[in-house]
Amino acid sequence: MKAGNRALICFGLNNPVNLVNPVRTQPSSTSISIPNNSIPLASTGLFGSDVPTIHSLYSLHSVRTAFSLIEIVLALGIISFALVGIIGLFPVAMKSALESQRETRAAHIAQQIFTDLSSLSGTNRFLITGTNFSTDRITVNLSSSDPIPPVYFDAEGYAMGNIAAVDATYGATVLITPNNPISGLAQVQTTVSTPTAAAETNRSSYTFVTLMNTQ
Repeated sequence: MKAGNRALICFGLNNPVNLVNPVRTQPSSTSISIPNNSIPLASTGLFGSDVPTIHSLYSLHSVRTAFSLIEIVLALGIISFALVGIIGLFPVAMKSALESQRETRAAHIAQQIFTDLSSLSGTNRFLITGTNFSTDRITVNLSSSDPIPPVYFDAEGYAMGNIAAVDATYGATVLITPNNPISGLAQVQTTVSTPTAAAETNRSSYTFVTLMNTQ
C-alpha cells in the first residue's frame, strides 16, 4: 500500500475488499454451498441447546390467560353491592313521583275552585260540584263562615257530583273567613286531600289560600 493513500482492507473473505475505494465488480454466478451441519437445527436452537428457539418463544407468548376464581368472586361481590343500592332507590323514587303527581293534581283542583268562586261578583258565588253546571253546584256566601259541603274529584281532577267519598280520589273542603284581613275581602282556604277512601291520618293534604273581593 502506497504511503499517503489510506485504505481499509477487510480480511477474512476470499477476496479482500477496499472499504475506502471499493472496486465495483460484476456479480459472480458462482453459488455458495453450505454444508448441512454448518448451521444448528431449529430443534437444538441457533446457539446451542440452552438458548430458546423461535418456536419456544412463540409458544410462551401464545399462552392463554384467564381470570382466577378469586377475581371472579370479588367482581361479583362488587356488582351485587352496587345493585342492592340501586334497587333500594326504586321505592323512594316511586314514592317521590306519586307525591309530586298528587301535589300537582291538588293544585289544579284548588285553582279550579278559586276560578269558580271568582267568576261572579258580590258575596254569593257558585261552586261547581259535577259535570252538569246548571244542577251540580252549591252556593257559597263569602260574607259567612258557614261550613261548605266537601267536593269530590276523580283521579284526573274532574268534579264527580254527589257521590260517596270512597268512590272518589280527591276531596276538597272550602273554608271562608270574611273580612280578613280587611273589610271587603274574604280569605278562601281550600284543602285537598287524597286518597279519600283512606283514614284521615293516612291521607296527603295540601292547603291553598287566596283572597277575594266581596264588593
